Amino acid sequence: MAKVAVIVAPGCEEGETLTIVDVFRRAEVACDMVGLDSDEIAGTHGVTVRCDTVFDGSLIAYDMVVLPGGYGGSAAMRDHEGLIAALKQADAAGKWICAICAAPEVLGRANLLADKTFTCYPTVLERVENPGTWIDQTVVRDGNMVFGQGPAVAYEFSFALLETLGVDPEPVKNRMVYYNAFDVEGGAPSWKTAAGQWPKPKGVDVEADPLDVRKVAVLMPEGCEESETVQIMDLLMRAGLTCHSFYTGESAWVHTMQGMTVRADRAFGPEVLAYDAIVVPGGRTAAAPLIANDEVMATLRAFDDAGKLVGGMCSGTTVLEAAGVLAGKRATGYTGYGAKLTSAQFVADEVAVWDKNVVTSQGPATPYPFAFKLMEAAGIDPQPIKDRLLYDKVGGR
Repeated sequence: MAKVAVIVAPGCEEGETLTIVDVFRRAEVACDMVGLDSDEIAGTHGVTVRCDTVFDGSLIAYDMVVLPGGYGGSAAMRDHEGLIAALKQADAAGKWICAICAAPEVLGRANLLADKTFTCYPTVLERVENPGTWIDQTVVRDGNMVFGQGPAVAYEFSFALLETLGVDPEPVKNRMVYYNAFDVEGGAPSWKTAAGQWPKPKGVDVEADPLDVRKVAVLMPEGCEESETVQIMDLLMRAGLTCHSFYTGESAWVHTMQGMTVRADRAFGPEVLAYDAIVVPGGRTAAAPLIANDEVMATLRAFDDAGKLVGGMCSGTTVLEAAGVLAGKRATGYTGYGAKLTSAQFVADEVAVWDKNVVTSQGPATPYPFAFKLMEAAGIDPQPIKDRLLYDKVGGR
């Protein structure tokens, strides 16, 4: 079985990094998060993860090495002589070498791109040493290398890496409802493929006035979907919002759905009530403990009663249902959740729904449309952020 190393460097793009690891682990591909000089790494938005191992000077034991993006993370990898030497050794041994967004500059420093057709984030190209032929495509494969162009390409890039290893990505795409979030050739959203889907309510009068939002609290319980949680925070911080994660268990180091460990910012408590919005990401094993937590339920109801912004995606929507927040509102959730979100007017064919003070979204591949809908609810135009992330370019809905 193939074994993959994802290099985690200080200043990496947390959303890209965790999405890549998430997809590999969903596909049951052995994947190590390899910290560059430390097992605890803080990304570009200040989210800290605990890696599985620390880079020891060699990557030869792995079949594939993946370099996530992030200007800071890419610079740290580019300037790390030991990593550059290990990448040259891995390339000479015919290993797969893969890089996304800013990270191809690392391979340029290693002089591995001179004869390659490649891509990278467009503004990074001027920093790439000894480049081959750059092309304006979201994912490019040449020889033993695979390249991704930008942050929103992380899903497409990850699925391409599975195909490179001979693993069919379609089961993972379908479980993550990837085609609900991205309008791409080769697949259809679940509401077009599943029989007996709940119809979209007709003639519903939706009140949707932007809310005053500056500070967002994101719950991070044990068993949460880490790539959902971190990607939401990443995007909201890009929009200029203050965003903190709150753990509801015993430790700030939260053990998450796909076996990663992420450090939350603060302990859940009365402080959360001072925030303007609260968000509940998904995670099948995370929902039940939140529903059983009286303080969490009371806090969600307090936000709703005050007309503050409340968000939930994937199984997080069942937490909102249990708190009574969805009653009478249009809402969506994971495929088939119409039978669970019984107090809501369930919408199957919209990937993210905003009604009054509540925003909901569907499955694990939908944090982008979810976060963008949260921005709209906060009176923030998401389009400039979409443009920088190359979101529309990869078919983002």
